[in-house]
This record gives sequence, structure tokens and C-alpha cells, in this order.
Amino acid sequence: MEVFTLNRKLLQEDVIDVFHSIIWTERYYGDGEVELVVPLTGEMIEKLAPGMFLGINKSEKIMILESMTIEEEKMKFIGLSLVAWLNNRFVRASADPKVETWSVGPGTPGWVLWAIVYWMCCAGSPYLNGSIATGIPNPERLVIPGLGLKDYDKSGDPITVAVPYTGVYDALREVATTHRIGMEITLESATDSSYFLGFRSYKGLDRTSGQTVNPPVRFSPEMDSLANIKEVQSIAALKTLVYAFAKNNPNNLATLGPGIASLSGSQYTGFDLRALQVLTSDITNDPNNPLDANKLLNLLNEKARLELQANRLIKAVDGEIVPENQFQYGVDYNLGDIIEVQGNSDVISTSRVVEYIRAQDEAGERSYPTVAMLD
Repeated sequence: MEVFTLNRKLLQEDVIDVFHSIIWTERYYGDGEVELVVPLTGEMIEKLAPGMFLGINKSEKIMILESMTIEEEKMKFIGLSLVAWLNNRFVRASADPKVETWSVGPGTPGWVLWAIVYWMCCAGSPYLNGSIATGIPNPERLVIPGLGLKDYDKSGDPITVAVPYTGVYDALREVATTHRIGMEITLESATDSSYFLGFRSYKGLDRTSGQTVNPPVRFSPEMDSLANIKEVQSIAALKTLVYAFAKNNPNNLATLGPGIASLSGSQYTGFDLRALQVLTSDITNDPNNPLDANKLLNLLNEKARLELQANRLIKAVDGEIVPENQFQYGVDYNLGDIIEVQGNSDVISTSRVVEYIRAQDEAGERSYPTVAMLD
């Protein structure tokens, strides 16, 4: 694995050709991270410091180093992905100090993710060029240079989301995990005069045996691709029906009933119906995008979907995917793809590839995915 730093023009600068270990982790929801351990030498002190960009030859993604510790003649650096770094920007769409949320939509979930990034981080945003007042002096300082759209996922029904005034990544992650959409920022081009960082929201491909478009991928002990298996099933946190009420009833608009989200299927009755009510007070009226009764109902429906997703069936086959198996990452499957995992009970579960780890140390180089079971 070749490790290198990049300067503020995002051009490759120094090769880190001596290191004790590196763990480079990429995740579907964008919160990737890196751990790099190097010898404590004058050369490494000169080449590496918190705030520097780090890249590897096997990835288009970039990490930014956030912290450094020195112990036992070694320097350990911890960094995070550019998507997760977006928590260094925040959501704010009004100058009114009483407003705590921002209504975004209607649009597909993938579009909502891009809208949050564009309006809160990118050049041309009316919230950052002063066209819409947010109570922030010189808001153009918050523009992230070179950040733009690579692509966004266009699937799904339009939604309207009450985005809390929080860090940008935290706001993105809530939408992404609810609708199971991945995010990434990749370096698309860089010259001495400019660079382009492309934001993308996406869904992985279906690689299960129930479809015929893509070759299926299944990890199992029978195929010598899954080891040290543990299986867990739990309905302790499961909810099948959620109602969301506007506790503060903004502008007396809660006239169309609560927001509702439910699991599909006629079997959820009697003791199989597990209901939850949510009393939300975090929906406020944005003067730049005023609420009406229908918009409020859409926001409550999305809140109910969020709670339904957070209280789901736990069904997991946990094991170690054998690094050297017949399925090659980047060829047979990618981050976000839906694959199959078969445990010792022969139960086959659909899973999403949510993480891919590349590691190298004195023992050699290895890489492997992590999967999360789907409902």
C-alpha cells in the first residue's frame, strides 16, 4: 500500500514510505477513518502533522489527520474522511434565533443529502453568499473550496425533512441511515490552479440470489469464506407502527393527524403489533420556508420513519469474512452492495457491505469487508 500526503491544492506531496502500520477504513455512510503509526523521526515530524490530507494509491477517497500522539518512539495519527469532516460546518437557514430546524424538500432522499451539502457548504449557495440572511457575518467564509456534485441517488419517493441545526455530517447521517443511502467525497481532479471534490450519494447493487441482473455473492462457512460465526436474533427493540405528534403544534398547523410509519404486512396485529408514539418538539417554523399543514404532516411522517428505522428487528450473523476468498472487492462487490451471509444454522440473510478495511503492518497487507444485516 502506498501512503502519501497531499497539500492544500490536493496535489500529492510526500510519500510515507516507512511506517509501522496503517488501518484505512471506508464506510458506506461516509464516516471513514484512518490510523497511521510511524517512527518518531525528524523526517516524519516534517512530513506529517494534524490538519494534513492523507491518501493511498488504492482509493479515490481522502482522509484528513485530526490528532497525533507520541509514545514509545512512535507517532500515531488518527484521521477521518472528508464526509465526516463536514461536521466542521453547521446547518443554519434563518436569522431568527427561535428557529431550530430547517425544512428541506420535497425531493428524493438522495437529493436531500446533496441539498444539505450544497446549501450549507458550497459556492453559489444563497445561504452562504448573503442572499438569504442567517444571522452570520461574512457567511461566505463557510464555503468549502472546490466542493461540488458528482452524483446523487434518484430512487425513492419524495420526502420533506426537518433538518436540525447541528453539524452538517450529523444532519446528513440521520437522513442517510434512515433511507440506507451511502455517501462519499472523492478527489475528481487537481491542478496547480484548481481542484474538484465530488460529493456522491448512492445505493449499492443487489447481489443476492433473488435477482438475475448481477452475479450473486454469498459468504458462508460452506464456501470457506466466513469463519468464527455467531448468530443473534432479537425483537426486544422492534416497533412495527410509529405515530409522531407535533408536541408544540407550530402555528396551530397540526390539523391533519400524526405522522405515521409502519412495516408492511398483514401479520402485524394483536401481539405482533408493536406500536410507539413520539412526541416531537424540534419542528419549528422557518420564516424563509414557512410551514403549512401538509408540510408539517410530511415532516412528521419522516420523523416516524426515522423512529421506525431506529427500532428494528435485530437479526445478525456475525463472523470474520476470510480475506482470501473467491469474491474480490471492487470486482465482485463494492461498498453498499447487498449480498448474502449464511451462518451455521443454514439461515441465509441479506446484508449490506457497510465497511471496507485495508490494513498493513510488519505482518503484511490484508483487507476485508464488514457487513450489516438488513430487515
